[in-house]
Amino acid sequence: MTEALLCLATAVFFEARGEPIDGKELVANVIINRVEHSSYPDTVCGVVNQPKQFSYTHQLPKAVIDDRSRHNPLFFNSYHDSKAWEESRAVAEYVLDNGVINPYILMYHTTAVDPYWAGHYEVVGLVGNHIFYAEE
Repeated sequence: MTEALLCLATAVFFEARGEPIDGKELVANVIINRVEHSSYPDTVCGVVNQPKQFSYTHQLPKAVIDDRSRHNPLFFNSYHDSKAWEESRAVAEYVLDNGVINPYILMYHTTAVDPYWAGHYEVVGLVGNHIFYAEE
């Protein structure tokens, strides 16, 4: 597995593992669009690991005590997590091989939060529990 595929699949897993396939695809879409955007790092891993951009990179799940395991999807080894990892990896591979669905989507958040930046972007749609945004 390439480094880009691993970073993208891991981000999709932690950010959208409970979402439908199209929600996972749009999360991957956001990451790839940021790679192409001048305001973000120019690699998948650079975008994914940019400070404070993706919640899983700075919020430790309560069940995880060992800090070294928090970024390893294989640490989460229930049946549902294993299926979510397979799906996340397949989605990441598909998006890397075939390109993005919407080249304008740069942001998203869950419906459970109301980030300060949301009013500065145009809502593109809602998929599962995520709201997606494009630059206005």
